[in-house]
Amino acid sequence: MFCLAALIPSPPVLVPELCGGRPGADDAHLAARVPALREAVLTAVRELAGQASRWTVVGVDMAADRGPGEVGTFVTEAAGVSPGPSATRGEVLVFDTGTVGTFRGYGADVRVALSDDALEGNAPADPDLPLPVLIGGWARGCAGDGVTATARLVDHDAALAHCVELGERLRRELDAEPGTHGVLLIADGAATLSTSAPGYFDPRAQAVQDEIDDALSAGDRTALTTLDTDLCAELGVSGRAAYQVLAGLFSADVPKVETLYRAAPFGVGYQVSTWRSGAGS
Repeated sequence: MFCLAALIPSPPVLVPELCGGRPGADDAHLAARVPALREAVLTAVRELAGQASRWTVVGVDMAADRGPGEVGTFVTEAAGVSPGPSATRGEVLVFDTGTVGTFRGYGADVRVALSDDALEGNAPADPDLPLPVLIGGWARGCAGDGVTATARLVDHDAALAHCVELGERLRRELDAEPGTHGVLLIADGAATLSTSAPGYFDPRAQAVQDEIDDALSAGDRTALTTLDTDLCAELGVSGRAAYQVLAGLFSADVPKVETLYRAAPFGVGYQVSTWRSGAGS
């Protein structure tokens, strides 16, 4: 049975080993912006772990040309089988509990995994895992002992209908399972909110980010499903597809949302919240 979803962003600086500077001594350093964000993320994932020891991590695959033999396994959601030699829109990249990765490509060889057994085993750590899977593995490890996870990445260009369908299907799957299950959704907002942002500054971005933040804080599934796909792409809203999966996850449910963080410390919109299953709509 599904019980709770936690929404967190994906900046690698969440990982202490990747965050330079001395925020306690230098308030002007960029690192000083990280502790509040990290603490909100840890609060959310520990709450998730307190409710469920089995997680599904949901994120966005930004590598449009990734092949099925590189990382994970591509599956066709409708059939649940491998589609063959190439992956297309409408398919999901799946990672099992044995997945092990490292943040070496981000500056430090921090090993993470989707289960304790995988982390403690001898499997080589993959430096090319997509960032949402790495962050999911790190968050799982911070949440407490005994949490295991699988991960599903939806294509960043996935159509609204597919995203919502994926969320609805995941909810049915989890509700049909014994025990309690949680979802860790990893998504970032607009990356164009300041001149120092990864996508530089776009004057349209703040209004769109406010729309996203308001919808997430209110649990407004309709607003999430009406986001302009093309505009989100132009503004670097990399989490658009994942937000719409979240809307599908609660399509027949009125979520009880607690927002723990809402800001853009590096010119990228980040929100941390928990979505609890509520009354049927």
